[in-house]
Amino acid sequence: MAKVRSPNYPAAALGSALLWARKVFDKDNRNKTSRAAVAKHLGHDSLSGPALGKIGALRAYGLVEGTGDELRISDDAVTAMMAPEGSVERLAARRRLALKPQLFQDIQKEFPTLPSEDNLRFWLIKRQFTGDAAAKASKAYLATMRVAEGEPESYNSSDEAPEIEPEVETPAPSPLRAPAKAKIMDGERELTTGLLSKDASFRLIVSGNVGVKEIERLIKKLELDKEILADTESSSYEERPPTEAASHSASST
Repeated sequence: MAKVRSPNYPAAALGSALLWARKVFDKDNRNKTSRAAVAKHLGHDSLSGPALGKIGALRAYGLVEGTGDELRISDDAVTAMMAPEGSVERLAARRRLALKPQLFQDIQKEFPTLPSEDNLRFWLIKRQFTGDAAAKASKAYLATMRVAEGEPESYNSSDEAPEIEPEVETPAPSPLRAPAKAKIMDGERELTTGLLSKDASFRLIVSGNVGVKEIERLIKKLELDKEILADTESSSYEERPPTEAASHSASST
């Protein structure tokens, strides 16, 4: 099955990336460093997927510069890490680093002030992000903007490896109940998935361009289905013998 690829985004926030950059700086200062050495400084024995993900995050924010095996910590990274806490230089460097990713520039143009996570996630889904990627990207952006405004680097200091170009095949199995797998035809893609209750889940598979208008139509369709289901349940209740209905009402209360 072809994998669903979302647009590129830094899956780790700037706070995490700054902590990783500090590890590299403490070991090699401003020296040119190979990718293998950077990976080792970050706690990895080889250029594994997690190691490459962290290096990708450092690149995405401009914390390292150079190509191939000639990477070095950037000037802005040094200022963001080493300038006095609360100084103008430190804050300005962080703000420049925070807006290095093109996606984050686009988000800031769309939302001059910080949006809610739900609002941003839906905006990303409209831009062809999968539900999982939209959730990760929205969290990364909001955490990054807070760090850029002066919150400590540890705001999002998870040491989990990011994926700069995430590929999602199916969501991780839920400990409660995983969504049933459905065959995805050519031209279709999974827009989002999740749990409705401990015994119910959903997968939304779409085709073509899905935007605000299509989502609004889907919402109206679901509202109609909800009314039909409510009518069905109501009719079932009304058809019961009076004693059964009374018993059900008493047990419900």
